[in-house]
Amino acid sequence: MDDATRALLALWDTTGETVEGLRPDDWARPLARTERARACAALDTGGTDVTDLVTHLCGVHYAGPGRLQEALAVAHDRAGRQLTHAAPHGDELAAQCLDMCLHTHDLLAALGRELDRDAAEPAAAAACRLVVGTVPRLLAHSPAPRAAQLRVVVRTAAGVVIDRVVPTTGTGAPETLEADAVALLLTLSARRDPAELPGRVACDGPTARRVLAVA
Repeated sequence: MDDATRALLALWDTTGETVEGLRPDDWARPLARTERARACAALDTGGTDVTDLVTHLCGVHYAGPGRLQEALAVAHDRAGRQLTHAAPHGDELAAQCLDMCLHTHDLLAALGRELDRDAAEPAAAAACRLVVGTVPRLLAHSPAPRAAQLRVVVRTAAGVVIDRVVPTTGTGAPETLEADAVALLLTLSARRDPAELPGRVACDGPTARRVLAVA
């Protein structure tokens, strides 16, 4: 089993333990997301509170906290068996990592808790391989003038995992956007502002900053 799959399992474990421990008043807690995050349909559950998020993860209709906890336990067990015995690879694994990184972050943030950066990092790095693929589209929507190219560097505790140069239609000096995997995932999905993650997201020019602003 590779590091990303193990991290994905750990995200399911965190989510399962968190949902199991929810108090009655936790179910109505709002999801602490920005308007931009809610506008990103591909990265959003469409819900507004913890109940909606757990309902989405379970794949069932709302049936009360007890029923949702049972359904989440079943989904957790099913995911664990799949990842242990028939783990996905490539883009499918990356997509699952993307979903669980964001859903686990949203659940914890609603409860005033932080996603464990070290535990989530391998899954976030896999997810970033998909997310970095959206940078050309974000560049196309960013205002001119633009850099001639944007270098995107994603790092983990193990070192640089993505180093990609994205050409643009601009003519300005080349720029670099560098971040750790979890920080880049949260900023490009509009969950967090770069200013909230000091030292974790670095932009050396206006084009890189605009990419984060239009994400």
